Amino acid sequence: MKFESKYNFGDKVYTITNNKRKDIRSCRFCGGKGMIVGANTESRLCPECYGRRVEHYWIDEGWRVDRKLTIGEIRIRHRCKSNGQDPDSIFSNYGPQEEEYEEEYMCNETGIGSGYVLKVERLWATKEEAQAECDHLNELLKVAV
Repeated sequence: MKFESKYNFGDKVYTITNNKRKDIRSCRFCGGKGMIVGANTESRLCPECYGRRVEHYWIDEGWRVDRKLTIGEIRIRHRCKSNGQDPDSIFSNYGPQEEEYEEEYMCNETGIGSGYVLKVERLWATKEEAQAECDHLNELLKVAV
């Protein structure tokens, strides 16, 4: 059996990332006081901000091409389809399985053996392909809003 990967050792690939910016606003529930006053004039910590007086929000700023990486490790896992064990077998814990193929990579810049593992679906061969994917995802963000 021979496996062929989409990328080879030393190939340059591009990744994308979703930019999010942290925004801090005054708590809307307590008006930024951190406390609320009950009907009996007792004060309690605000149940929304827990006395911090602010709320944290993440603002999605869209997708962008992240960086250029060099392939340093290739991992391919392929499981064949199986109907499971023979009914007369002593192994009763091995049931039917679907075929599965998984291709993953590790890159020199992020660490080989102890760095990031990147799935083939999250890598692009050229910056233009990565940018086209970013543009597509950013369009989907606009539609969702």
